[in-house]
This record gives sequence, structure tokens and C-alpha cells, in this order.
Amino acid sequence: MAYEYVTDNNLYEKQNYMYSEYRGMDFLRDYLDSRRWYIDSISYKNDGREATSHEEGATDPVQSDLMQILHKLESGECDRELTDRMNAYTKSFEVRKRIYSGYDSRWKPVEGAGFESYLSYLLFADCLLHMYKHTECLKYFSCLLKVDDTMLSVSSLLPEELTMYLRTIIVRELEIFELLLGKSDIDLGVMG
Repeated sequence: MAYEYVTDNNLYEKQNYMYSEYRGMDFLRDYLDSRRWYIDSISYKNDGREATSHEEGATDPVQSDLMQILHKLESGECDRELTDRMNAYTKSFEVRKRIYSGYDSRWKPVEGAGFESYLSYLLFADCLLHMYKHTECLKYFSCLLKVDDTMLSVSSLLPEELTMYLRTIIVRELEIFELLLGKSDIDLGVMG
């Protein structure tokens, strides 16, 4: 695959997106091909079953907080306090390319905080999808793309339930991508 932002493990091989060279429509096609390849490989392997609830899986304060944010967003709530929390998670991820199990009051990882909880990344991605839906702010979609690149880089390590959750998130990511293409009147000649 020509899409270069999914390595063996983006948690350890961090991407430097801002130093990327411009590749135009070829880049967009490569991105689209990488996402579709993943969706197709999972739907074949798992007969298209959709993701289930992950409420029982919270193991740290960040997961619990992300689940709380997600529930509020799903119910249509998107107030200033929730937006501030999402902005803090987004900024922290953009700087570190990781979601940690704990943060201090300045949004720096607490000592000993882990960053390999795949459920945390998927919950964050789900929250980003909802934030984009509520605000249409591209910073949330941009961050979503990076989180999803990270999850795709470790997709072979995911248990089946999280694999299906990631597949669902990627499908929803592509729905937004296609809407953005339409709004921008861009035809890649490969849609549909």
C-alpha cells in the first residue's frame, strides 16, 4: 500500500504529519484504498458483524471520562465544559500521538501512565466522530484520521470486539470523507 501513515506500530513509530510533502489526488486515493482494504478484510473475516457496547471495558479514569463524554455526545449534548475536555484530549493527542491512562491538571501524562489501551483510542475516535458531527470543525476530523492511522497500525493486535469497533469507526470516517469530497466538488474517480 502506498499510504505511508500506517507503520508497524504508530504508538512507537510516531508520524510527523506536518512535514509531509504534498501528493495531491494520489494521496487521497491511497488513503481511501488503505481504509477500504481494512474494511473489506474485516467484513470478510467477521461476516460484517457490527461493534458492540464497550461500557464494561473501562479500566482507567481516562476511559471512564471518554465513555462519559461519548454518552453525552450521543444524547446530543455538546456544552462548553464537554467541548473544553475534548479540546484538551485533542491537543494532548496532537502533541504526543498517544492517549494516556491519566493526566494531571495541565493535561500532561501522570508518572507511570500507560498508553497502550486500545479501547481508549477507539473511544476517543468515537468521541471525535461525534464532535465533528456536532460542530463540523475540521480539527476533530483531522485528529480522527491520526487516531485511526494509529489504530490501523496495531489492528493485528486487537481482539475481535475491538477490531469490529475499529471497522465501524473507519466506516463512519469514510462517510465524513465522502461528504467533504462532495462539498469540495472533488471527484477521485473511485467512489462508490
